[in-house]
Amino acid sequence: MRRYWRLFSWLIMGGCLFVLCCASNKVGLELVNYVNQGILGIAELERISLEHYASVTGKNYTTDQRVYEALKDQVIPVYKRFLDGLRDISPEDQALKKLHGIYIRGAELLYDGFKMKMLGIERKDKNLIILSNEKIEKGRVENERWRKELNDLCKQHGVAEEKKVKEHKKKK
Repeated sequence: MRRYWRLFSWLIMGGCLFVLCCASNKVGLELVNYVNQGILGIAELERISLEHYASVTGKNYTTDQRVYEALKDQVIPVYKRFLDGLRDISPEDQALKKLHGIYIRGAELLYDGFKMKMLGIERKDKNLIILSNEKIEKGRVENERWRKELNDLCKQHGVAEEKKVKEHKKKK
């Protein structure tokens, strides 16, 4: 699970802005807007929610009660706001719509997994908790797939991270 949070940080914690580099096509411009005006506008909500979750699970786990309270008070409400914001983004390009659908499905799996885990803890149902962990993992995998495909689509259309563009300009 820790690996997911590190992978997530490339988009958020690095404060990545995407810029158009040698691309003048409509898809490239829409990609830039999708990331800069769509995803980055709500990404902080996802980061906060996932950090709260990571703070009570894995090596940070202490009690089910602590996990339950974090899910109830922080993780689920903040992740719901993120998911609502994600659903409000509506790309026009078909390839970008398909890609965005992957992110939504992954986020829905995570959200449903969080709610299921809270219910499992409440009912003291180990099987429900196991199922919730599987759902959360599926969501993590879908979100990793989204990030990889976003990166691939950006490369196809000449869109690069601002940091990479600055590093490239320094080398020249």
